Amino acid sequence: MSIRARRTPFKLRKLLVIDDDARLLASYRDLLSPYGFEVLTANDGEQAIPIVEKNPDILLVILDLAMPRMDGREWLRWFRDMRKDSPVIIISAYKLDAGDAELKPAVILEKPFHVAELLDLVGLFCGLGTPMAPARTT
Repeated sequence: MSIRARRTPFKLRKLLVIDDDARLLASYRDLLSPYGFEVLTANDGEQAIPIVEKNPDILLVILDLAMPRMDGREWLRWFRDMRKDSPVIIISAYKLDAGDAELKPAVILEKPFHVAELLDLVGLFCGLGTPMAPARTT
C-alpha cells in the first residue's frame, strides 16, 4: 500500500475590474494575473452585475466611475445593497471628495497613478505574494 499526498487544487483569488477602456482592462489583467489573481472584467456596471451574482467569492472590485449605460456610482449603489463591506478601489481622473458618502466605503485612486500604488492597495485588501515566475521555454 502506498501513501499518496493529496493535492489540493490551487485556487485563484478573484478580482473584478469594471472599466469601459479595453486597453486598461487588459493591462489590469497583465499586471495582476502573475500574483495569482483571476481578473474578471466588465465594460460597464450593467455587464458587471451578472458577474458579481455568479461569483460570490470576488475579493475586490476595481471600479471606474465614468462609463456608459450604468456608471460607477450607480453600480456601487447596487453592489452595496448586496455586499456592504467588500473592498472597492475607485479609479478616477476627476478630483473626488473623500468624504462623499455615496462612495463609501471605498478607496479612491486618482489617475494618473503609479502601478506600485495599485499593487499596495490590492495587497492591503487581498494579500499580495511575490509574482509567480513565468514558465520558461527552452
